[in-house]
Amino acid sequence: MANDPNVDRRSVLRGLGVLALAPGIPQAHAERITAETALQSSTPSHSSPKNSESEGKRRLSRFLRMRTSPDGAPVLWVYSGVLVVKPEGEVARPVARIAGLSKSLATSISDDRWLWTLDEAGYFCDLESGGIADELINPFTGRAVRPRHYRSPQKLIFGWQNIVPGEPLDPKIEFRGEITELARIAGTIAMTEDLYVKLPAVAPRGDQPGRPARFAASLATFSSKEIQFSRPDTEWMECQFNYTTLNSIVGWLEMSAVAGVQDMRLIGVKIPVSATNLVPSELLRRVSEDHPGLLDH
Repeated sequence: MANDPNVDRRSVLRGLGVLALAPGIPQAHAERITAETALQSSTPSHSSPKNSESEGKRRLSRFLRMRTSPDGAPVLWVYSGVLVVKPEGEVARPVARIAGLSKSLATSISDDRWLWTLDEAGYFCDLESGGIADELINPFTGRAVRPRHYRSPQKLIFGWQNIVPGEPLDPKIEFRGEITELARIAGTIAMTEDLYVKLPAVAPRGDQPGRPARFAASLATFSSKEIQFSRPDTEWMECQFNYTTLNSIVGWLEMSAVAGVQDMRLIGVKIPVSATNLVPSELLRRVSEDHPGLLDH
């Protein structure tokens, strides 16, 4: 994966508004494709009998129950993890810890489609102390760098066949999204939300350098105890997630001349939107100060 200092998972998938990341495609003249068109033209991600409409709708129903609140209110996801970087030809190393939270809500827009809206804030943290850091040492260069903490609103449309962007994309951008049942192991059901994006290569233009095609993979696994699915739909369902992204090395590490990949590895849990007492105190304070309104409900 070619390195681009201006691209990371948060920027590629931020609202899936990736038109802004495609220099060389004049936005005013770019042909756009709506989420409705994408839904109608996309083919199912699996062609086996298990991808029948009835099974697909059951799978979507299970997935939404894991991801949402029984009263339809927004939910919070609180997470932590690590940013791992692997320059080409070198051994991978952890660079920073990560702490963040997101607020999400699913709204029905038809019998079998749901608009998923998410607002997220995250922070890069010191590897040793875990505290939110405004400066870190890049272990590959030995230089001090300033982490770019993030705020990331996103929109998707969940359907029984696939996931499509919640906002228009340029047709030259390839997007594939799918919900699958990954496994049933020892009384636990694991389901996935997998997003794959390819931005086309851009030829040099004037004094603007070209760049090769860029790729991003956003892979989330949600797990709940199987017994919870036998309980009434009106009961809260506990759920945790494991998340990984594969992408070009983030720009704030100041390694623009280095090819390589990075991986954000996260684990988190779903909590009621009112249960902010369960959010780590430093994270809660920073989100409240930096992003007023994010925690409103």
